[in-house]
Amino acid sequence: MSIDTMAANAKVERPRSLTAIAKDSIRRAIVDGELAFGTQLSESALALRLGVSKTPVREALLQLKLEGLVEIQPQSGTFVLDLTEDQVREICRFREIIELSALELAIQRDAKDLAQHMQAALKVPKAVSSTQAAPRDVDARFHGAILECCGNTYLQSAYQLIADKIQSLRSRLSSDDTHVDACHDTHSGIVALVREGNVKKACAELRSHIRSTEESYIRASRGPRGA
Repeated sequence: MSIDTMAANAKVERPRSLTAIAKDSIRRAIVDGELAFGTQLSESALALRLGVSKTPVREALLQLKLEGLVEIQPQSGTFVLDLTEDQVREICRFREIIELSALELAIQRDAKDLAQHMQAALKVPKAVSSTQAAPRDVDARFHGAILECCGNTYLQSAYQLIADKIQSLRSRLSSDDTHVDACHDTHSGIVALVREGNVKKACAELRSHIRSTEESYIRASRGPRGA
């Protein structure tokens, strides 16, 4: 075995840091809605829950602050993000700009490949088809497919600024929301337009889709608050 191969294997097998593990766990709890918007976070409680010391938890929270999922208020404490109505609207507008640009590029690059990725994203494994998480995960995969196929790393990086916030809102949508039920049909319609290579209509449909969910996201942002 060469030195280069040994180095590559060592890199692959290197265990994840406690900070990375803590960060992923806290992020998942926020994004999945386990931790309500505005919840005050205790380093000690999180460390006990995760079975680690407070140092990796503190470092994880600082990183999540940079990503906008956590707010650290001097003299007050650390809290899960708490989006205002104006912030939700800004997120939706930013999302619209990024996704429409990505959709246009992806269709122009390879409409057939994009349609295949989007259609694959709509398939729900039978094992999870009845769970509450299924619709939001399908939605995330569908919109993620557009960014994945656009071929522009700058658009992809920009989208990451809001991806977790959007998923946090998705996870807090009411199961009674009519827009949630209508998403599948809307997604299928966009796929059909992509297959046709109809950039103008596909972008118009995507724009309408994003705007139609804005009020639902605003309602989700007003849900239960943490203590």
